Amino acid sequence: MKKKKKEKTKLTKKQIIILVIITIILGIICYFASTEITKSIIDHKTMEEKMKNEDFSDLREVDTIDNISLDNLLNNYNDISNQDIDIELIEDNKIIIDNIEIEFVIKDNNVSIVSINFNKKNNTVKSIISDMIMANNGDIDEDTTKLVYNKVFETLGNTSDEKSKTSEFFQYKGLEFSLKEYQDNDYKYSFRIGRIIEE
Repeated sequence: MKKKKKEKTKLTKKQIIILVIITIILGIICYFASTEITKSIIDHKTMEEKMKNEDFSDLREVDTIDNISLDNLLNNYNDISNQDIDIELIEDNKIIIDNIEIEFVIKDNNVSIVSINFNKKNNTVKSIISDMIMANNGDIDEDTTKLVYNKVFETLGNTSDEKSKTSEFFQYKGLEFSLKEYQDNDYKYSFRIGRIIEE
């Protein structure tokens, strides 16, 4: 007994159009998805290579810088920052902006250290640190401040004790940078910008 051959159902014109549209849409989605994934992988690899090949030796250059008064430092800062610091609002050499404490250590009427004290990393902290570094030395650009910011966090714990962890110390163009993390303090982190003055 012969088996009946299954009849192939022909697709209607409408069904063919719908299939073509679905195929095109899926193709576009796949193209953009694969492009984004590829771009992300390439960007990640490029950044890894850049960090591997980056020469950090210049961040350890020993150099000196001229003295600067608090008034002049704040003028420099206010020229480049979106958030001005009014010298009249500074009490006991400290001012608080958005829960971030900026402390100035004054020696012989000049700024010797600026400490930015904060509890968590955010864009405001990063911006204040970057602007304060450039205010201390106008020859330092924003790319360098980002590099310094990242390196102090990467090396946090370079030395440690029961009460705190400290990053590696970096010296560049007359400034010294370091970061301290406290176990029990009003502020968890303290980013220090020290001025290296020739004695």
